[in-house]
Amino acid sequence: MNSRRNFLKIAGVSITGSLLNSVSTKAAKLSTNGKTLKVGILLPQSVEHPQYPGSFLNGFRLGVDENNALRKKKIELITESVNFGTPEIVKEKVQKLLAENDVDLITGILNPEVVSHAGKVFKNAEVPTIIASSGESYLVNELKENPFVFFNSLNLFQAAYESGKYAVNKFGKRIAVLTSFYDSGYDSLFTFRQGVEAAGGEIVETFNRGQNDTNFTENTLKRLEELKPDGLYVFMHGTNADDLIRTIRFKGIYTPLITTAFSADENRLVHLADAADNIFSISSWDRNSKKEANKTFAEKYRKSYNKTTDIFSVLGFETGQIVYDSFARCKGDFSGNEIAKALLSCNLQSPRGEIKINPDSGLVNNKLHIQQCKVSSTGVPKNHVLETMQPVSEFEKAFAVLDNDYRSGWLNPYLFV
Repeated sequence: MNSRRNFLKIAGVSITGSLLNSVSTKAAKLSTNGKTLKVGILLPQSVEHPQYPGSFLNGFRLGVDENNALRKKKIELITESVNFGTPEIVKEKVQKLLAENDVDLITGILNPEVVSHAGKVFKNAEVPTIIASSGESYLVNELKENPFVFFNSLNLFQAAYESGKYAVNKFGKRIAVLTSFYDSGYDSLFTFRQGVEAAGGEIVETFNRGQNDTNFTENTLKRLEELKPDGLYVFMHGTNADDLIRTIRFKGIYTPLITTAFSADENRLVHLADAADNIFSISSWDRNSKKEANKTFAEKYRKSYNKTTDIFSVLGFETGQIVYDSFARCKGDFSGNEIAKALLSCNLQSPRGEIKINPDSGLVNNKLHIQQCKVSSTGVPKNHVLETMQPVSEFEKAFAVLDNDYRSGWLNPYLFV
């Protein structure tokens, strides 16, 4: 089988040339010659965050409906639920989309680890697939080399690495990690440790909350007072993260704290009250960006759904943009090879900035924003961007240890359990 790089040569795409085009400001018109292009969407469910699958789908609809493509029936969306996204049900649903619905492209929210189990299905069928995710797992070589699989993520494993480096450089060398049973089974926790070590720091202790650990908070606070670490990394989400952060602050422990973009999303920070003040995070999306693409999306989303945007609505919208833009570039030839070639030259602006796909990995590369939350005098928390950076490469040598035959961990998409 040909690698992604060889596929580029066979398809006649310049590895660098497609990325040097100027960013388009207006989507091209899609001509399908009467054909309705079918897009299969795989959606997991979430108990803790039940709004996220709907947010992604709502955002995707807005992104793919350029020039009324959905209303004019140029594009049809076919959704399939994959429960918590295990390999078995994902394979079943993918086969259904291919055999019964004859889809031209597949997308949806999946853990990249699951894709490594089903990747041959996409390659053999030559159906391009765009996997959206939190970015919880490192992309193994098998995934990078699949010419029909592409990735658009919220860059969690890269943000975690940069968070580790930032924590050491900003707070000090001795960092403690607070996580949970449901959060700890992802590569991102490991890449945070690598970031800490790359900056010359150390993880002095990792506190992992078990499923029925009723004394976790009390024991953790006691140990933190003994350890006196220079900084804390909270790799937890949902109400568990909210409760822990509130308790830490209300107990008078003011050790500098950095967490994920999901726990520091302003939709969640409102639950923390004054405890949200001075929380640091690294995110691939600046909610308060004044860039036209971000403001336009927020207004369009509010008018369409009477809701405010969240990080998964942005991920969905951007993925929809990529799909429409790529279809429009196919010039009437919607074979799998042509769609895959068009995906590699996607050229547009999203709420997160300029979209580029790394032709060697298939990953959309987004910039990362270091944020600090400040609570206003009226009690409203708001993230302020301190610095914007290019994330660590998905080919970083330190990550190579993760590319092995003995990998284990959770297979559900992060936040979807």
